[in-house]
Amino acid sequence: MTAVRVALVGTGWWATAIHLPALQECSQTEVVAVCDPDVPRAQRVADRYAVARVFASVDELIAAGIADAVIVATPHATHYPIAAACLDAGLHVLVEKTMTLTAADAFALVAKAENAGLHLAVGYTYQYASTAPFVQETVQSGIGELVQVVVEFTSNAGDLYARAGDPDDERPDTPHPSTYSRANGGGQAHTQLTHAMGMACWATGRQVAEVSAFTNGRGLDVDVDDVAAFRFSGGGLGVAASTGTTVNGQEVRHHIRYIGTERTLEQNLLTGDVRVLSADGGVDMHRAEGGTYRSARPSQAFVELIRGVGPNLSPARPAAATVAFLEAMLEAARSGLRVPVPQLPSVG
Repeated sequence: MTAVRVALVGTGWWATAIHLPALQECSQTEVVAVCDPDVPRAQRVADRYAVARVFASVDELIAAGIADAVIVATPHATHYPIAAACLDAGLHVLVEKTMTLTAADAFALVAKAENAGLHLAVGYTYQYASTAPFVQETVQSGIGELVQVVVEFTSNAGDLYARAGDPDDERPDTPHPSTYSRANGGGQAHTQLTHAMGMACWATGRQVAEVSAFTNGRGLDVDVDDVAAFRFSGGGLGVAASTGTTVNGQEVRHHIRYIGTERTLEQNLLTGDVRVLSADGGVDMHRAEGGTYRSARPSQAFVELIRGVGPNLSPARPAAATVAFLEAMLEAARSGLRVPVPQLPSVG
């Protein structure tokens, strides 16, 4: 197979520090263009990584007809129109998390990809841990009936929410505060909790059916602290607690506990390590290999997927179910009501 021609839409810190280096290490891949309305920044990135073409708009990129696939690494609020245009043009798409900000948009992307027979993946890094397939298989068939899922996701993103109005730092290894603003779809739910709930929906193979929630913005215009109680379709209850507020030296925790009628599986997302606890007191430990945070793998695996090598470990359907959960969770917090979660149509 000839090299997969990939274009990168967005030249912010994650695109520049993670996706471009990862793609350049990936065999049978040609990065053909970068695209960003900030053309001077895009040109600097293109020069740094020896990318031949620079485009100011996605329409121009599509019209050039030089790409087989695109990676969308732009603020959350822009994901849907960009990904939709690329899928409509027959391009495979890897879109960063959160996939979109609404269930309607996420479900529409799923339908476009499935109807066109195109690959659509989402940049959930934790699902590329070496232990992730074991977690999915065990949760779905090795712990008995699913009773409860307990999610804890703490981070230090609160500082970025507080600085959302500051000018973006152009250094390639530095997050852009504007990405975490309300206008761009920032906040703890869409930038942080999405990681853990994306994993939970993928590992269980279930969608959330309804949710109740509380959030706290700590004086900011985005959510900083989120707490939710929910029920899965197909059975099983869940709770999720996530905060962007950590004290100096406080441990950052990205943990999920899947409790079944026969076993409990404990997953440390940060290390990739997994413990399976049996009713007789036995503990089966599984250590992750190949790094604890495999940030390069989503883009590299996306190219492999297009080439027909390996599975899609971050497929669109669980990612869309995660968007539906987050949208309903935030509405539940605003309204004080228990809110039903939109459900993805069945395949086909």
